Amino acid sequence: MTDFIIDTDIAIPENYTGAPSKYPFEEMRVGESFFVGPNYEDETQKQIGNRIAQARQAYQKRCAKQGDEVAFTQRMWTDAGVAGYRVWRVS
Repeated sequence: MTDFIIDTDIAIPENYTGAPSKYPFEEMRVGESFFVGPNYEDETQKQIGNRIAQARQAYQKRCAKQGDEVAFTQRMWTDAGVAGYRVWRVS
């Protein structure tokens, strides 16, 4: 026996867009960039790079499935003494 109630005739919402994007990939034009710093005090630059790479690649893959080819690159960057990454849209 389960604790779930099974319903019928519940309409699927048409305006589902998922969770809001954490990074501004959709808003960027070629040549624009943004800086990503640590989320918490002990986050290393490598962890920041891994976090942004995963989000960037997932966004690129979603766009490719929809027929849109976009590309980004990221580089280690220090902004106002804070070590992180800068992400550029390249196409």
